[in-house]
Amino acid sequence: MPLPKTIRAVLTWIVLTAAITTFALVVDPIAEAASTKTYSVTSAVYVRASRSTKATILGQLAKGNHVIATGKAKNGWLPIKYNSRTAYVSTRYVRVDRKAATVAIIGPSGKKTAVSKLAVRPKAKTKTAVTKTYTKGTVVKVTGEAAGIYTKITVNGTVGWALTSRLTRNTDTTPDIVANYVTNAVLSLRTTPLATATNQVSIASGKTVGGTGVHSGSYSQVVYAGKVGWVLTGYLNAVAGTPAQYILPLRVTTVYLATTAAIQSTPAATGTVLGTLSTGTALRGTGATSNAHTAVIWNGTIAWVATAKATISLGSTSLDKLESYGKSAVVEMRQVFPKITTVYGWRASSDYSSDHPNGRAADFMIPSYKTNKAQGDAIAAYVIANGKRLHVTYLIWQQRSYTLSSGKWKAMADRGSDTQNHKDHVHVSFEPSPK
Repeated sequence: MPLPKTIRAVLTWIVLTAAITTFALVVDPIAEAASTKTYSVTSAVYVRASRSTKATILGQLAKGNHVIATGKAKNGWLPIKYNSRTAYVSTRYVRVDRKAATVAIIGPSGKKTAVSKLAVRPKAKTKTAVTKTYTKGTVVKVTGEAAGIYTKITVNGTVGWALTSRLTRNTDTTPDIVANYVTNAVLSLRTTPLATATNQVSIASGKTVGGTGVHSGSYSQVVYAGKVGWVLTGYLNAVAGTPAQYILPLRVTTVYLATTAAIQSTPAATGTVLGTLSTGTALRGTGATSNAHTAVIWNGTIAWVATAKATISLGSTSLDKLESYGKSAVVEMRQVFPKITTVYGWRASSDYSSDHPNGRAADFMIPSYKTNKAQGDAIAAYVIANGKRLHVTYLIWQQRSYTLSSGKWKAMADRGSDTQNHKDHVHVSFEPSPK
C-alpha cells in the first residue's frame, strides 16, 4: 500500500536533513575555510591579537607556511584562524593561494593534551590504519600544522596525525624544563634576551626557576611563576643532581668593554669569533684569564675577550661603586668624548637626590667650562639621543633638567655656585640596575 503523499514528504525531509547533518560532521574544516581562502606566508611574520603592530604577539609564522583566512582583509590586516581564536597578520607578508592549501598552520608549536582516547595515523586520512592509540590525558607535541580534521602531533618521538577534536583547544607554549636552578641575586625576568627588554617580574634571590636549556648571549631562558623569560646566566646555581651539561658557569665579576671587541670561543688568537660587541657592553666574568684573554659567560658557557679591551675597575672608587647601567655609560662616554677626563660617580651623601649615594648618577666634568659650553651641549645631546638604550632617567646641565619620560627641558632654581647649578658638569641619572 503506497504511503500518503504527506508522510512521504516528511520522510524525504528527514533523510535529506540526516544527510546534510552527516556531511556537516565530516566536512573538512580546511576545505570549508577554502571558501574564505588560504594564504601563503611570503616572509616571516608575527601573528597578533588585533590589527596593530603594537598588539600582543601570539606567535610567528615562517616563510612558506599557509594560514586559513576567517574573513576579508581590512586596513592591511588579514584575520586568520589561530589557536582556537581569530588573530591577525599583516597583508604585506601573505598572498592568496590559487588553490586552497591542504596543510595550514592554525596555532603555535607547543603541547596539547588528549581529551579522550587518541588514535594516531601516519597520514591525515580517515581510511589510514591506526598505528598507535593513547589514553585520555596523554600529552603530545604539536607543530601547529593541521590538515582537514587532523592535527600533526609527536608522541614519544613518533610523528603522526590525530583528530583535532580529541585534543585540547588551546596550545600550551611553555617550553620544556630540562633543569632547575636557584637564583643567587635579584633577577629581572625579561621578555627578550636584552638589557633593554621589558621586565615581567623581579625574581628574588633564593627562588627556584626552571631552565629550558636555551641561551642567548649573556641570558638564559627560564620559566618562573608561569611566565617564560630571560635572566642573566651567571646568577643561577644548579640544584643538586643536575646533569653536567646543564650546569651553568657562575659570575664572579662584571667586565665592561672599553672599546669594540670580538668575543671568541677560546683564548687562542685563532679562536672562532662568536660576535663583535660594542663599547660599554657589560659581560659577566668568571674571574679566569688565559693567553691575554678574560673569560666571560656567553650562550650558557665560557667565551673569551681580549683582556686589553676589557676593564673591571673604572679607575676610582667613586666610579667602581656605580651600578652597572652607570658603569656601562661611563665606559662608552669616555670613548665618545675622550676630552672628558674627570668623571665622578658614587658619593656618600647628596643634598638634592639619592642617585649619587645609590650609585645611579655620574657627573661628567667639562674642562674650561666657562668657554667650552659646546662640549657640555654635545654630551647632553648624546645622552638624550641614546637615553633609552643607556637607561637614563634624567640629566641636568646649565641650570636645567631634562627628563627622558617628558622629553622636555625645565628651568631650575638658582642653587648658588656654578657647580650646584650644573654649569661645570653634566649630571646624568640612571634607572636602578637589577641583575
